[in-house]
Amino acid sequence: MKPINAPISSPDLAPWHGSNELALIVSEAGAILAANLAFARKVGLTPEACLGRAAASWCPPEEQTAFTARLAALTAKPKASAFDQRWQSVQGWRWIDWESTRVTGGLRLIGRDVSRHRLAEGHLAKLSQAVEQAPVGILLTSPTGHVQYMNAAYSDYSGFTLEDALEADLPILSEGHPSDASYRQFCATVAAGSVWQGTLHCPTKDGRLIWERVMVSPAMDAQGGVSHLLCIRENLTAQRELEEKLARAERRLDDELTTTPSDSLGEEALLTLQGAAAWSREASTSSKGAKSTLARIARVTGDIAQRLQARESRGASDGASVSLTSLIEACARSLRPALPAGRSLAVKNVGAVPRVAGETWPWIHALSLATKHFFSGAEPTVAVTLTTRHVKARKTSAARAGVVQLEIKRRAGRSHGRRVLNGQDESLFRDSDLAFIAGVVTQAGGRIVSGFQNPWIDDLRIELPAVNE
Repeated sequence: MKPINAPISSPDLAPWHGSNELALIVSEAGAILAANLAFARKVGLTPEACLGRAAASWCPPEEQTAFTARLAALTAKPKASAFDQRWQSVQGWRWIDWESTRVTGGLRLIGRDVSRHRLAEGHLAKLSQAVEQAPVGILLTSPTGHVQYMNAAYSDYSGFTLEDALEADLPILSEGHPSDASYRQFCATVAAGSVWQGTLHCPTKDGRLIWERVMVSPAMDAQGGVSHLLCIRENLTAQRELEEKLARAERRLDDELTTTPSDSLGEEALLTLQGAAAWSREASTSSKGAKSTLARIARVTGDIAQRLQARESRGASDGASVSLTSLIEACARSLRPALPAGRSLAVKNVGAVPRVAGETWPWIHALSLATKHFFSGAEPTVAVTLTTRHVKARKTSAARAGVVQLEIKRRAGRSHGRRVLNGQDESLFRDSDLAFIAGVVTQAGGRIVSGFQNPWIDDLRIELPAVNE
């Protein structure tokens, strides 16, 4: 093959003298023989300064040898060829789409900067990957709801494939609305170019009904019309089932712990008032906070007096006793499944713990009230621990069976500092509950050692005489 030579001003570049496209002629060895002004500006030189330089010098170093070999191979081809190449320019690295043609004077290269197009392709590939791997269902439909695309997440939980949607023309956007009026409102909203959001109860491919949180966003064309609809769907079925399960557990627990005998008002009032009396005796022995404590007791007893009708209470059965540790375990088993996130309940029994006086319902109600109030609060994490232990009696003690100690501790996240309770109504409700607990303790012959001074803030410590079995 004869060597290729070209004059500095090649007539083969004449059509591109005033063009924005890059144009140059290179020799078989890859040296530039002629270049237009657009190319020179792209690389930051004058056309004269480009002459004689190796075209590969503007390629990445690791690609220069391959580029020179490509030019030599293209020189031998009579037909035009196209390829793209990264190119160093005054704007930084750019992607240039080159079209090569063998001419009499050498190899002509005509280039177009396609960096923006390549960047858009890269972004589109990333977007496509993100949509396909998204954990929520994503669909594209026509303005009338004909499915054009669905991602893997929607196929996984609905059972439908894109082929199903295309072949059967599934009415995915019209399914699950609670009424015809709701569907008409949906259609009017998206037709107006507005975003629609709602919760739908939709069928899957196998006939199950699932709950979905759905958002439909119209995409507009250049004329302002709706070109297609973007539909994002989140499967809420597991969340709904969990919420219903918690609600059922809460109702069941409430029934178990608050169902009382027919004369419950009288018995609850009696125990609450007994506890209020014990509370006031404790307050009278300490000058610190006595006035505030007595005022709270007055509100408790006043509330009981307004609600109490003339009736007699049964009181506790003589000689009745309960296993406090068994009741605590039963209460914990019922409470744990319904605890909100961030709440934990632990039970500790130090050694064998004997029975204490009382009946089952008052003790279960007292334990549930205590745990409920200790769990309340705005802290993100709250841990409540109920600990029981048996302290054996001394030989000189009148209580020969010893004492059962019950301690209820509350520990919350450190960032919230000391717990504070506000509000008169809340205080009345919580004080009444503490008085009821004190009444149960008093009826069993015990006492509250600590917890009266700052109710539901300080740890609650109770001592009860053990019952000989």
